[in-house]
Amino acid sequence: MKQVLVFVVFIFCFTLTNGQAVIKGVLKECDTDEGLIGASIYIEGTNNGTVTDYDGKFSLKISQFPVSINFSYVGYTEKSMLIDSIEFVDACLDIGGEGLVICETPTVVDYAPIHLTMPVPFMKLNTRQLQRDNDLSIAPALNRASGVYMHSGALNTNRITIRGIGNRSPFSTTKIRAYLDDIPLTTGDGETTIEDIDLSLLQKLEIWKGPTASIYGAGLGGMIHLKTNPYYSVSSLSTKFTMGSYGLFRNASTIDFSNKKETLNLKVNYNKTHNDAYRDNNEYDREGLTLLGKVKKNNNETSLLINHTQLKAFIPSSLNREDYDNDPTKAAFTWGNVKGFEDGKKTMFGVSNKTQIAKIDDLTLENKTSVFARFRNAYESRPFNILEEESSVLGLRTSFDLYSNNQSPLFPMFSIGFEGFREKYDWQTYVTNDGEQGNALSDNNEKRNYYNVFAQYYKKITEELNLLAGLNFNSTSYQYNDLFADSIDLSGDYSFDPVLSPQLGLNYEIMYNLSLFATVSHGFSPPSFSETLTPDGAINPDIQPEQGWNFELGSRGKINYRFAYEITAYTMEIRDLLVAERIGPDQFVGVNAGKTRHSGLELYLGYPLEWRSGSANFFSTYTYSDYKFIDFKNEDNDYSGNELTGTAPHNFNIGLEAQMDFGLYGNINYKYVDAFPMRDDNSIYSDAYQVVNLKVGYAKEILRDLGLDVSFGIQNLLNEKYASMILINAGSFGGNAPRYYYPGMPRNYYGAVSLKYWLR
Repeated sequence: MKQVLVFVVFIFCFTLTNGQAVIKGVLKECDTDEGLIGASIYIEGTNNGTVTDYDGKFSLKISQFPVSINFSYVGYTEKSMLIDSIEFVDACLDIGGEGLVICETPTVVDYAPIHLTMPVPFMKLNTRQLQRDNDLSIAPALNRASGVYMHSGALNTNRITIRGIGNRSPFSTTKIRAYLDDIPLTTGDGETTIEDIDLSLLQKLEIWKGPTASIYGAGLGGMIHLKTNPYYSVSSLSTKFTMGSYGLFRNASTIDFSNKKETLNLKVNYNKTHNDAYRDNNEYDREGLTLLGKVKKNNNETSLLINHTQLKAFIPSSLNREDYDNDPTKAAFTWGNVKGFEDGKKTMFGVSNKTQIAKIDDLTLENKTSVFARFRNAYESRPFNILEEESSVLGLRTSFDLYSNNQSPLFPMFSIGFEGFREKYDWQTYVTNDGEQGNALSDNNEKRNYYNVFAQYYKKITEELNLLAGLNFNSTSYQYNDLFADSIDLSGDYSFDPVLSPQLGLNYEIMYNLSLFATVSHGFSPPSFSETLTPDGAINPDIQPEQGWNFELGSRGKINYRFAYEITAYTMEIRDLLVAERIGPDQFVGVNAGKTRHSGLELYLGYPLEWRSGSANFFSTYTYSDYKFIDFKNEDNDYSGNELTGTAPHNFNIGLEAQMDFGLYGNINYKYVDAFPMRDDNSIYSDAYQVVNLKVGYAKEILRDLGLDVSFGIQNLLNEKYASMILINAGSFGGNAPRYYYPGMPRNYYGAVSLKYWLR
């Protein structure tokens, strides 16, 4: 079992009512500085107890001193502490059973998304940071992370970019890998959809920037890891209702059960979202049901995940400049005319087993194996044709991990493993007669094979120096069968050359809570299948994956144990840049067009404040992006030296959140996005914009074991007119103006009521 220290901070103060004292504190994990959620704290010999919240905080009323307080958390030796006076105690709880000891340095609640000993660019967002908004979309949370930007044309039309990677994808996220509890969300041809995972399921989110996550595929843009609640928490029932502008209605309800032995945890979540939305032909309906389970016995832990989502969303598409300026609520004429929409079902299934194979001295060898499957059926009515899709994925991921109890539990000392899946994708297109399905135009079958072999080594070389080295080997191939009954057969196989991607990171602790880190890493992104096709539908054997080397240097620190910062400078040169060339209305093919250089700077600042009756947190992020074409020719045009399309050179966020002990909380956030070129020739730029969001609420345990949370929020407080997504290099056909703009929401309001009942 890993040796992990947990900070326990107790602040004792008397209330002046009923002669009671209130014990306050926070439970934290030393190595990660994250609050431990759902830990049990109670007075021995009584039923008087509580659990820690999202930040690891707790508050417990007592009637007299001395009192013995018990602390219980899964995997940790249960401990008690005798309190006989009102005092400030800064203590550590050792999982190895050595009891409570006095810590040398004070500890405060830490909201910073940084990790001081990580030798790679990495940010984490906890539950509170994910739920600062209306829980409708993950976009606001991602857009507060430096280097990350999520374009959102509609709830079902999104494009995530990390350090400018993925900004040339027309309508979806590519070149960025994503996982849900070690189950891949990225398809065999590199497309990622995380917006269908409901926010009520997530406990935290981790962002690996650039090709640094060797054990997760060495994606060129990076990796986003969504994680559900990993703890055996106290059993509870909860429900949350949200209503807002433009017909917003949302409910998320959860049943959470854990047995007293902390060997079984079951969670069932149901969520439903409806939104009429701001624009015409923009109605959105999504319904989801998720089952999460964990069973622990001796040295084995088995986890189960089943997630089913149904979605029907109408598509307003993008607007030209005149319509964007004068009538932004309208849908694009062609999409509104056929009432274009997508309708689909997705099911995800995964079983994981973690086994302790051996333990010798301070070394522990574990195996974690996951078997997963995904199924999807979809129907999309478009102005130019109707698309029917059916896909299935079956895969396996396994790793052997060697842990040392003397170093970070985030990384095993050594890890080696394999991830692979086979995806079957069937798709047909049909003539559309004003939205009515006509004769078949195509009938296609694809088989996609994706394999990763990975190894990673992490070593604390000295007390100050940590090393992380990784290696990823990837093989990707497509097999295409043209099943359409005509005289032309475009069937064929296409395999890319295997790619070997190394990564090396160093972290040097200059002094306590102050470190430098450096990273060198290689990454790649294979083209999607559609990008490998020529305009007549044949496979183009000349298409190659994008590849690049990333170099960066940064520093992280906490000054006076409070003021947290991270600053990173990086440069990455990408060759064989994939460009989506438009060949018709909303139809594209891919070409390798040249090289780009992505150089930039990222900054995070955070400062937590605490006082007797509450706490607050200041946070700010800034991204400077100097991205250019360095050798870029497309259709006889030479764009070398131009600014890279689709990425703002300056992106700035600043915010403040606060909460009071009596239940009042709130946050305000300001975001600025600079203008950026919308065409490769840099002839047209987007408009810079600024958006302010505000949320206030009240959360309190109103009855024993019954919690109430009421909140109200305003998004786009200043009613800014802006484009929340830009279609770069938009074409024009039939004399019509290019359609670049997806209008963002004007000022809008929402309110939410949440109830939670703990079954203690």
